[in-house]
Formats: sequence, C-alpha cells, structure tokens
Amino acid sequence: MKDIVHITEAFGGGVLSMLVELSNRAAEAGANVSVIYSLRRETPKDFARLFHPKVKMTYVAMCREISFKKDWSSLRELVQNLRDRNPEVIHLHSSKAGALGRAAAKIASPHAKVLYSPHGPAFLRRDVSATKQFAYLSFERLANYIGGTIVACSRSELHEIKGRVHARAAIMIENGVDVREIPVQCKRSDGRVVIGMTGRASFQKNHEVFIQLANELRDPAVSFVWIGGNAEDVPAPYQGDAVTCSGWVTRARALDLMSQLDVYVQTSRWEGMPLALIEAQVAGIPAVVTNVVGNRDVVIHGVTGFVASNAEEMAVYLDLLRNNWSLRQQMGAAARKRAVERFSMDAIFREWQQLYGLADERTTTKEPLIADIALPYEVNR
Repeated sequence: MKDIVHITEAFGGGVLSMLVELSNRAAEAGANVSVIYSLRRETPKDFARLFHPKVKMTYVAMCREISFKKDWSSLRELVQNLRDRNPEVIHLHSSKAGALGRAAAKIASPHAKVLYSPHGPAFLRRDVSATKQFAYLSFERLANYIGGTIVACSRSELHEIKGRVHARAAIMIENGVDVREIPVQCKRSDGRVVIGMTGRASFQKNHEVFIQLANELRDPAVSFVWIGGNAEDVPAPYQGDAVTCSGWVTRARALDLMSQLDVYVQTSRWEGMPLALIEAQVAGIPAVVTNVVGNRDVVIHGVTGFVASNAEEMAVYLDLLRNNWSLRQQMGAAARKRAVERFSMDAIFREWQQLYGLADERTTTKEPLIADIALPYEVNR
C-alpha cells in the first residue's frame, strides 16, 4: 500500500480544492494519505469535513513570507513528521512548502519520490517588491538543486519554471475539477445579461478592475455580480449599486450563483491555473480574462472567450458579448465542450496515479488541438 504525504502552507482557495481531490481519490484508490498543513485567513473553518475519513491531518505552523527563525522551526517539524511516516511519495504544494518540503525530504526521506506543485510560483507575485520577487526566484532555484520533480499546472507556468528557474525536472499536469459537481449555465428568458466574477478581495484577484468595469458599462439590462465579495471591499470611488456582492457563501452556493452568469470575468494579476475559471468554462459560460499565466491557458481567445491585455480591452470584449446573444451561446457551448473533455478530474487524476505509482498502465495527456480550431473572431490584442 503506497504511503503519500502532502505538505502545504497555502491551505485555501484553489490549492485546497486540488489537495482535497488528490487526497480523497488516492485514499479511495487504497493509498495511505497524510496531509501536513498550515492555516491561512482563507482556510475554511470546516476544512476537515472536506477530506476522506482515511486521510490523516497534521498541523505544522508555516508562514507565507520569508522568516529564517520561523522557517527553521517549520523545517524541524517537517523533518520529524516525515521520519515518523517514512512515505514513498511526498507531494508539496505552494512555494513555501516547496522549499521547506524539499529540504525536509532530503534530510528525512532521501529515497522518497518528491513532487512539487507551485500553483503559481511566488516569484510571479505582483504584491511585493522586485527585490522580493528576485529573492523568491532565488529560493526556487536553490530548492531546485535539492531535487524533486516540479509539476506545473499550466503550459504558461511550465514555461516560466523552465525559463526562469531552469528546472532540472519539470512536467505539466493541468488542474482539473469534478465536472459532475458543476451545474450547467442557466438559460434566462428575461432579456437581462449577468456578468460576474468569483473570488475574495485581494491584490492578486484585482477585484478593483471588475468594479471599475461595472461602473463604466452601466446598463439597466446588465447586472454585475461579485460572488464572494463584500460591499465594504468596494473602493470608495465606486461605492454604489453598480455591483451586487454576495458576501461569503458556501461552495455549493457559489457554484449556483456562477451558473446564473452570462459572462464570467477573471481580472487576476497572476495565477497558476484558476479553478473558478475552469468551473465557469465547464458550466458553459464564455469568459473575459486578463492575459496572465493560467488565465490564457484556460480560455481560447476568440473561441471560448477573450484574453485581454488591459482593462480597456476587457471593456471592449464585455461590450461585444453583452450585445451579442448568439456569440455568447456559441462561445459558451465551445467552452463547455472543451472544458469537460480537457479538465475532467477523472482524466487528470489518472495522470497523478501514474506519477504516484498507483497505476500499472501508463496514461497519456491529450493536448488541446488549438491549431485545428477555426477562430470565429480575430481580435488584435
């Protein structure tokens, strides 16, 4: 029976969602699975109920930023936990766990297979100085020499890792979702258009741009909905009724609200590969997204939505979609067809099974045949 240990500091959002899927499916496949985690502000209080009863949970304090004193303490705890478990596979999630986990694995479990999923490497962050970005990149390069295989979740992320980290071993397995859990887009008959985004208020998600767009594109027949957002997080210049904020909602409620959208918007400054965007595409909702790592890997420009270089382009694409019902239907249908085929967690997990050593038969990744698609709308970006 295979022993797998997951280690993460970024215990929330898309990382948590992927961790739950990978842990639960591996446990159901017969593996002994442990999760060593830290806590963040966005960690749900009831996170334990998300995991399979056979998954063992252990808390180890880890901090997001660089702190030699705290990081040393975390490293010692990780080493002790790995020595106690002696796993065959160690899967690390996020940049901090990637650095500490590889060092701990080298000390405590030198014969284990080590896999590292950055989920958006820290050196891509835009909420820190250029000096800190370089520091994060330097740590990634240093950790790379310790060993392990980096598993990128998108083609763009793999490109960044190979080009900037100079990774010695790097592959790609895209993020996936349980497509059976995603409700299909509701078809409305009231003539209204609902445009929305999902996510907390954060510098990364860049929610200010979504609110700006809502104010610029005001229309009695168009509604803007911020799923997961709070009214108090709307910047002062834009306070008003242009955006409806749902406040914190459960995942089931968030998916239900998302299924009522006609257009999905992703305004992120950086990503790995956003699950909320994948879920919107699975639901059959065309998207307008920023041209950053992850976003541009999910949306096929001119086919399943539009990829914009700035807020002005986003406004142009949103205006085009809100005024063209047939284009929304065409892109939504294409989005659902391709996303269900490409991002089904059933298929994605077969790749992880092979990597974990849980499967005997080799599985292969089917690459999207973007070159074979006839783009209905050629737009200069």
